[in-house]
Amino acid sequence: MSTQDKLIKIKFQNHRREIFRNPMEFPIKDDDAVIVEAERGEDIGVAKNYPVPKTAGESEQDKLIVLRKANLHDLGKNSENLIRQKTAFAFCRQCIQNLQLPMKLVDVEYRLDRKKIIFYFTADDRIDFRELVKMLASEFKTRIEMRQISTREEIRQLGGIGPCGEPICCHQFIDDFEPISTQLVKEQNLPMNPTKISGLCGKLKCCFRYEHEYYREILEKYPSYGTKVSFRKQIGVIEKIDIFQHTVTLKFDNDETEEFPLQEFDNNYKVLSYPL
Repeated sequence: MSTQDKLIKIKFQNHRREIFRNPMEFPIKDDDAVIVEAERGEDIGVAKNYPVPKTAGESEQDKLIVLRKANLHDLGKNSENLIRQKTAFAFCRQCIQNLQLPMKLVDVEYRLDRKKIIFYFTADDRIDFRELVKMLASEFKTRIEMRQISTREEIRQLGGIGPCGEPICCHQFIDDFEPISTQLVKEQNLPMNPTKISGLCGKLKCCFRYEHEYYREILEKYPSYGTKVSFRKQIGVIEKIDIFQHTVTLKFDNDETEEFPLQEFDNNYKVLSYPL
């Protein structure tokens, strides 16, 4: 079995996804609950049938491993932890209010072995939460980790429905947030309307990034927007190319616009000049 086949993507409670080694080659299927190696302990997650990145195998030796498939005892303990998390969330939120800390608690995650509890929060600035950690450690008698996350990560954990009517991408399959710029929006010929190009997190939509390569691949076959062309004995400028509807929109010298099938356009246009 190749290195690639021994790598498994595991999804955890807060929609965090990580790659683990499967050196024992357990026959793990999609949605199987598995116990994995964690920092000084064990954690539980669910195997997801997402493609493992080609680069994942490059640092295989640095990755933690799958220890076993979850048994009934593991699943029962995890169910108890889910109940404990609700109590921990309520207690921590009350402590935040009492200490008047400018932070918002988003989620709480118990590690399976209960050797650590992670509290996820958002805040505009760095927070001095030393007193808060003391209160939490005293209450729960275990290691406490305060993890500040971005608004993108907050929405990924909470989930929701995007403007497209589908569950938001980051909640479903996006592992890492890559930089997204308005240039990606412009290259996809989309209107620069903040309400149209922003996701639930208030940032530019993630789909602009992973759809960009497809747009680039298709649009490279055609002249860029603003190119003056001759088409059917008329002179016009390319206003828009719709790669999904397979159409091109031309604006003619009389300021009228018309939409044509791309296949028809391909066979009948001639470039007169490119935009400056």
